[in-house]
This record gives sequence, structure tokens and C-alpha cells, in this order.
Amino acid sequence: MRIPAKYLIRRTIYAVLTFFIALVLIFIIPRLIAVNPIEIIAASQQLPPSVTKSLIVQFGLNKPVYVQFLLYLKNTVFTFPPNLGYSYVYYPATTYSLIAAALPWTLGLVGTSVLISSLLGTMIGLYAGWRRGRLIDKIITYTAITIQSLPYFWLAILLQIVLAVTFRVFPVAGAYSILDVSPRYSATWISDVLYHAILPLLTIVISTAPVYAIIMRNNVSEIVREDYMTVAEAKGLRKGRILMSYALRNGILPVISIIAVNFGYVVGGALLVEIVFDYPGIGSLLFNAILGEDYPVIQGVFYILAITVIGANYIADLIYSAVDPRIRFT
Repeated sequence: MRIPAKYLIRRTIYAVLTFFIALVLIFIIPRLIAVNPIEIIAASQQLPPSVTKSLIVQFGLNKPVYVQFLLYLKNTVFTFPPNLGYSYVYYPATTYSLIAAALPWTLGLVGTSVLISSLLGTMIGLYAGWRRGRLIDKIITYTAITIQSLPYFWLAILLQIVLAVTFRVFPVAGAYSILDVSPRYSATWISDVLYHAILPLLTIVISTAPVYAIIMRNNVSEIVREDYMTVAEAKGLRKGRILMSYALRNGILPVISIIAVNFGYVVGGALLVEIVFDYPGIGSLLFNAILGEDYPVIQGVFYILAITVIGANYIADLIYSAVDPRIRFT
């Protein structure tokens, strides 16, 4: 289905406005802390006053706030790749280099967990909706609602204590063994990375799959009452075909939208999971930056997260509008 230009323009404007508001908040919030981070660095490293003043000038902290914002806007939006400045804590490392090193770990974790949890939750919800009102439906529904209410970090700590500390099935923390001297991207190194990723991945999947299961279950529960489902059964079609060709195809459309809406929630949860498991992703980088009041890194991380979440929602809106002919564009 062709996406109307009017709808495309409207969604694009919404995405741009949302991104601009996010930029303003990203810039303002770290500066609400009434502490000069350069002075903290100078005190911890015992830098002389002359060096401290030169660093303040170099980082532009001596300029008015509105000038700092305009420079931030110029360096991020109108520069490619974005110039996110230097880290205060890891100077002279750039914020871009720190994020580039941490981002693949988070993307791998989030991308894999979204794929697994959406497929798993959709199939569980499909079965529960098909068996609506029966015991298995009630068990799945109540279990999904209970798990959905559990915080990410609580579930992560629970799995860590049970599976890593008590039974020692999986590593307690980290992304790979620090004692492993295998070359990067070798078969041994990749298997070690996958082994360390199981617990963080399992935490996110368990936390997010119930969301898709509940949505799918509710959709299918309504779909099975439709006339075309009754006609399909009257024609003598196999239940498997009715389930996959009619119930799944019509019930999965809202799930596409939920995946995008839930993406920000998943990313936020993944950051907490990374902190619990000391996973070297964006979450750990952000946590350390907040503790060190590292403005450029904090802003850079939220800048990347804003682009990711807003972009995912924008793409999902377009996909949903293209695959669902029932949408009315006004």
C-alpha cells in the first residue's frame, strides 16, 4: 500500500519536533547540577589553577548557556559524524569514540532481545487467545501480567543470584572472560561473548515478552469471534491454517506498533541490566558518566538514544501504515 504524502509529511514533522525537544532537554538537564565538573577533575588530579582555567575555556564552559547550546546544536545536528566533544573524565578521549566502542554491545543485546521476545510473546499470546477462557489461557495471562510488573533490575539481580552465584551456571558479570587471551572475533572469543550475554539477554526477554503476549492474546480473543473465522471453520479448514492465516495475520498488526512504542522501554531496561551485569554497553558508560558528572558523555549517550528511539517509532509508523489498509489518513 502506498503511503500518502500528507501522512508522511506529518509524521516527519512530528519526529523532527520531538527530536528538537529531546535535544533541548539533553542539553539542559546535566547543567541543572550546580557543580563545575572541571573543578572536580582538577581537584581529583591536583591540577594547577592555570590548567583548570585553560580546560574551562577549551570546553567552552566560560561562555553563556545559550552560546553553548548553539555550539552543541551545530556540532551534533549539522556535523557528520557528530562532534560530541571530549570526555571530561577520560580526556583526551572523545565522546564519539567512547560511544562507538560501547554502542555495538547495547545494539546486539537490544536487537536480539526484541527479536526473540516479540516472536516468543506473539506465539504465546496467539495460543492463549485461541484457547481463550480455558485454564491454559488463564495461566498464561496471569503469569504474563505478574512478570510484566517486575522491574528490570530486580529480575536481573534475581537471575544473577540464582543462576550465577548460587548454581554458577552463567558468569556473574562482564561481556567476556578477562582471562581469555583468544583473538577478538575468533570462534573461541565469540562463543565466550555469547555465553556471557545469556543472562542479560534472558533478563530482557523475560521482562518484555509478556507485553507482546498480552497484546496478541487480547487481539486474537476478539478476532476468533469475527464472522470470517466462523466461515473459515464452516468451510472445514484445518485449525492450524485458520490460526496462522487468519488469526495471526490479523492479530499481529498492532504488535508491530507496540514493538516501536515499547522500544524506548526496552532500551531503558537494557541500560539497567547492563549496570547490574557490568556489561560494557551504553548503560555502563552512562552510569559512570553520571557519577563523574561527565556532561559530554551524558549528552552524547542521550543524543544517540533519542535518535534510536524516535527513529524506531518513525519507521514503525510508516511500516504500520503501509501494511494495514484499515488506517485512515486525515
